[in-house]
Amino acid sequence: MKKVYYSDEAVSPIIATILLIGITVILAATLIAILSTFSNSTHFHDIDTAEYIEGPFNYNAGKEYYLNITSTSQIVPLGQITIEIFNGSTMIYTGNLLNKTSGSVTITDIVNAKFSPANSVSIILTGKDDTITTTDLIYDSTLFATVTPS
Repeated sequence: MKKVYYSDEAVSPIIATILLIGITVILAATLIAILSTFSNSTHFHDIDTAEYIEGPFNYNAGKEYYLNITSTSQIVPLGQITIEIFNGSTMIYTGNLLNKTSGSVTITDIVNAKFSPANSVSIILTGKDDTITTTDLIYDSTLFATVTPS
């Protein structure tokens, strides 16, 4: 009769399977983390933040505000930037920064259709919503500036 010798130095098949699955998951997570940094979409860090934006400020103590862009690191079409205008906690307008009228708010691009230095956007309010308390600028679904009138 043959004698079978068993060695206690090997890893059992169950533990080996668990180790292989664990190593695969760790490698996949590492690969995803590395590849997620390579994105061709532009986020808020590509446009300078609120410290480079003056306004909106009350131009004539009336219902006209100006958003002056003094410096940006990238020129972006105004149609790609969403603005949310609040009167207190009530949002009175949401839309892009291109020339547009909605409800009691009229937005007029004064210089060109780009978010670039020396451009200015006029925000004119009509009706009961005559005050802007805060304005959120959103680019690529990311809030990159909250601006309050000065």
